[in-house]
Amino acid sequence: MRQKTARPFTLVELIAVMGVMILLAAVAIPAYSSLFAGRKTTLAANQLNGAVMEARAHAVSAKVFTALVFVKDGNGYKSFRMAEVYHNTEDPDNTTYAWRRWVPGTAFVLLPENTMIPATNNDLGMTADGTTGSSGSSAAPRVSNLTNSGLTSGTAPAVIFKPNGQLAGTGNKNMVVRFVEANRYDANKTKTPKLPLNINWLTCKTKFLDPVQ
Repeated sequence: MRQKTARPFTLVELIAVMGVMILLAAVAIPAYSSLFAGRKTTLAANQLNGAVMEARAHAVSAKVFTALVFVKDGNGYKSFRMAEVYHNTEDPDNTTYAWRRWVPGTAFVLLPENTMIPATNNDLGMTADGTTGSSGSSAAPRVSNLTNSGLTSGTAPAVIFKPNGQLAGTGNKNMVVRFVEANRYDANKTKTPKLPLNINWLTCKTKFLDPVQ
């Protein structure tokens, strides 16, 4: 009995299969890239979330004002570090705090590759109602005297905690920090999705808000 041999593919069939594969790749790759980018921004927000809890714990245990100081790189903030800061107790409404020292044993924390916090008031700032809209938003508290810390910039925005564990310098407003994929960010357009992390001014509980443009 003669065995049947497999018929080879024709050129037309090979071209058709390759066309289908190219079509599937064109659909799948952007979707995969968006999913991967979303995971990166979530990872960045979780990284800050852990630092928020650590800074608050230090403020309460050491009984000092403690800040997460953000360092600008290009058009966004890509790293932060925990510091102890001074505050003028005679001017409790003043939102500028002076750098005292970096918390011993800490180092600069880099956000995951290709993620950042845009350098605008709305993306690293305060809101009265906990939303991420521009209405009612204002700039984050700032830390001065940073040239003594080894940084070239004199001041920088920060998330600051009082010795009692509450947010400082926010005027009883929540802090909102938005994370974005750096290579897709365009300051002149609103096409880049941003993942906001909200910090309650009183309880300092954190939660993710819905992504915004």
